[in-house]
Amino acid sequence: MTESSASLGRLLPADRYHAGVRVTALVVWFLAIVVAYVVVGLIVRVVLGPASGVGVLIIVVVAIVVAQPLAWLAEKQLLARWPSGRAAELDPGQLTWRDRGQISRLDLRQKVNYWRWRFSVRRRHGGRVPSNYHCFAIRLVQGDDVVSLYSFLSPAAVEALTVRFVFYELRRPNEDTKLTLGGRDAMFLAAEHSRWETGAELDPADFEALIAHLAANVPGFDQSAQSGA
Repeated sequence: MTESSASLGRLLPADRYHAGVRVTALVVWFLAIVVAYVVVGLIVRVVLGPASGVGVLIIVVVAIVVAQPLAWLAEKQLLARWPSGRAAELDPGQLTWRDRGQISRLDLRQKVNYWRWRFSVRRRHGGRVPSNYHCFAIRLVQGDDVVSLYSFLSPAAVEALTVRFVFYELRRPNEDTKLTLGGRDAMFLAAEHSRWETGAELDPADFEALIAHLAANVPGFDQSAQSGA
């Protein structure tokens, strides 16, 4: 994984599936079903006459099926046009974090503490993430600036990323290796708590671009799983 000049100055939108998008997409999906039901019902009435009983049920099912591509297109437009206000920007020797008007700039040529970790997703996350995916996260700290970013990666992406970079693996208490709540586990659990509270999600390709940027600008990033107090 190498950083290209095209990636510099690149903006990485975070939390694209924010609450506004999710709620609006749900409303659009419901409205699409209603509109499809009315249109299909009118067509059936004209062609076959008034529907009742099983006929109404069939119209409802058809309306739901017809509404799916409409809702998908609407969600795609929302994702493209309605940013969350949170984003990371990659520049030579620097990472800029924008959080709804607040700006933090990390000078990667200076000391940056970082922790990176991962864990398997056992349950579906908001219906978007399959159970065989992994959450990969990184926490960056420089002075008073703290940035926690993460992404959900497919098994193929996990294999490709872990070939080069070591991510500390958090495990649940019922897994083969139990968390001891001490030493490194406690340190990474604290980082995970911060991710859960204030972290921002990146698309997988953007997360990989972030890792490549850090590897190209932070000394020793390739060699260790974490660097910090």
